[in-house]
Amino acid sequence: MDAAYSWQSHQVGVPPHPLLLRSFREYETKDGKQEPLLVLGARESHETDPPVRDADLVGVCLVVRAMSRTSSLPGPLVRLDLTGELISCSGVRTIAAVLQVSSSLCSVLLRRTHVGDDGAAALGAALSCSMLQELDLGESAVTDAGVRYLVRGMQVHGAPPSFKILLLDGNAIGDAGAIEVITLVEEGSSLSTLSLHPALPRFLSKEVEAALQVACELSRVNLEYKGHPVTLDALASLASPRARAARAAGALGRPVKGPSATANESGSSRPFRDPKTAAPPKRAVPDVRSSEHLASWMAATERELRELKWLLRSSSARLDGQHKKLVAELEKLQAQLDNWAVGSPRSEPSEEARLDVLEARFDAIEQLVGREQSECAQMWQLVEVAAGAGSARK
Repeated sequence: MDAAYSWQSHQVGVPPHPLLLRSFREYETKDGKQEPLLVLGARESHETDPPVRDADLVGVCLVVRAMSRTSSLPGPLVRLDLTGELISCSGVRTIAAVLQVSSSLCSVLLRRTHVGDDGAAALGAALSCSMLQELDLGESAVTDAGVRYLVRGMQVHGAPPSFKILLLDGNAIGDAGAIEVITLVEEGSSLSTLSLHPALPRFLSKEVEAALQVACELSRVNLEYKGHPVTLDALASLASPRARAARAAGALGRPVKGPSATANESGSSRPFRDPKTAAPPKRAVPDVRSSEHLASWMAATERELRELKWLLRSSSARLDGQHKKLVAELEKLQAQLDNWAVGSPRSEPSEEARLDVLEARFDAIEQLVGREQSECAQMWQLVEVAAGAGSARK
């Protein structure tokens, strides 16, 4: 197999990459028998090989494509681990092209690369024809637009039937990208593991994060803070004889005959379910949306509550300012009254009348201050009630 990779690399004018060439050689020297899993890349921390670039992927993808075409039986499952390599959108397009024609490539790890939004769009358009089970795009320069292209590509063209793991954490994703992923989960996809936590300083709003958790719980999807690729043993278990036969039949375009096919040939229109091997029926996801999905409803509710709180705070601040102004005026009048009372013990009738007017004004200001205080107290009670209602809705 390493000879085929070397030959394909020379055909495209690129020397074989030492890391990828070593991966092919290690696969062929394991006890002289064919292993169920071929791992390409997977750089160790102590290795000093040059980074894998876009041009190095052409020869690898040609070999992977040939593995699905040259034999009636499928070859090993392939994991393409390019974590931390210098892969850009051009290399991702090469991977997307081989995904459309290969039934062996089951895992693509592109964490800490430069996939970008265009690369995510290319993968979204190609996944429907693949047998991919794991896709790691963590920390790969994908934004909300890239997530939208990836998700809608799977919605339009169809998601892989065996697609289980989608890792998108560490990217510049906000609420818009998270809502796109929520729609994918709610549509009943085959996902079992998902990671979506954005890179700092970005974060998801509370309502969108709550909607994501609810959607994952209803669809039985494991939501992780930071995604981790599936172990090699779990990937190797997928290469059982029945799974290999299914992949071979899918590559040749003919159906796989099993218990269900036997039952249909005998005249029964209902497919046969083996109680020992059949998976339990998936629990129906209740429809919690009237015209929009759950995330949009919670976002609108939170926005209304936030606007109400802002209005109450502004009203309370205005009343506090008026209260302080009236209290200052009240203190000033009180000081004037005290001075007149001390300085003129025998007041003339005109001064007494003036004093009566000031006392009446003093009483009116006291009543106004009392009303302002009661209005402030009522406003704060409304703020507490609104906050409690918002917590209950969540």
